[in-house]
Amino acid sequence: MKRHCFNISFSKSLLRCVFVGLTFFLSNVSLAQNEHDFGSWFSVNTQGSLSPDLNSESRLRWWFDGHLRYLTDSGGFHQSIFRPGIGYQLNDQTSLWIGYGWINELPTNQQPIFDENRVWQQLIRTKTLGRFNYMSRTRFEQRFRNNSDNTGLRLRQFCKLSLPLDCENRWSWVVWDEMFFDLNETDWGQNGTFSQNRVFTGIGCNLNGLNKPRLEVGYLNQFIRKPGDDDPVNHVLSANWFWTF
Repeated sequence: MKRHCFNISFSKSLLRCVFVGLTFFLSNVSLAQNEHDFGSWFSVNTQGSLSPDLNSESRLRWWFDGHLRYLTDSGGFHQSIFRPGIGYQLNDQTSLWIGYGWINELPTNQQPIFDENRVWQQLIRTKTLGRFNYMSRTRFEQRFRNNSDNTGLRLRQFCKLSLPLDCENRWSWVVWDEMFFDLNETDWGQNGTFSQNRVFTGIGCNLNGLNKPRLEVGYLNQFIRKPGDDDPVNHVLSANWFWTF
């Protein structure tokens, strides 16, 4: 007889995560006057070993993620991101990374399109917490705009939980949150304080095929803090593709 994978502790854990996600969402839309917009975001996220021998493991790693983002108030296209990097696997749970990012953005406030270049460093930790898979990412960014000489410094803290929904661990429920902190002020908009929060909840599926393909689709809520003005809240359909080489 097939093993039944759901139990009372599973239900309680799921309800706790739903409560956390709803708390983030409700705090975003209730603490300030908001301007609401809708859109869709798509991403491809890959990483792999830098070893020339595909059958051997190397602590040196490569990274690439690419994004296309659309918002109604931008008239469609809003932002594209291309972000390569290299890293070092300290152990099974911890890795260090450094990389570059190129961002092309059409603002929603009728301002002209601009380019942004970033240098970034990050620490990633993964572990298992009971039935949950947990991942945290701490990223430090140095941001350079093509229309300014000011350099923006920003800290981002990302935390993600995934919970298997079947015995084969093919399907999972996913929730994550990322907070953004501006560490200085710039003439192009950084305010030297908390600036943004993103919370996501959705379903993940491990697909058949080479390089461990995985798809995560769900709802993303983006809250942007703008002192002295209405705070934008974007309601986004988010689809994310993952490959590990």
